[in-house]
Amino acid sequence: MAHLNQRRPQNISGDFYVDSTCIDCDTCRWMTPEVFHRADQQSAVYHQPANDTERLRALQALLSCPTSSIGTVE
Repeated sequence: MAHLNQRRPQNISGDFYVDSTCIDCDTCRWMTPEVFHRADQQSAVYHQPANDTERLRALQALLSCPTSSIGTVE
């Protein structure tokens, strides 16, 4: 489970975030490139999901993250 207090500052503000436990495996960027990108050798959210399809894909990336480094505020 991602920890809000470890949220990376490279994330854009909003519901989804990547915390500092990211190991840069590229899973989220491969699955949801419209939401996640690489920033300083880890992933970060650069665009919050804008519709239901993007949100579903971001949630799938959250569930697929091997280190559970992706979280949501809600």
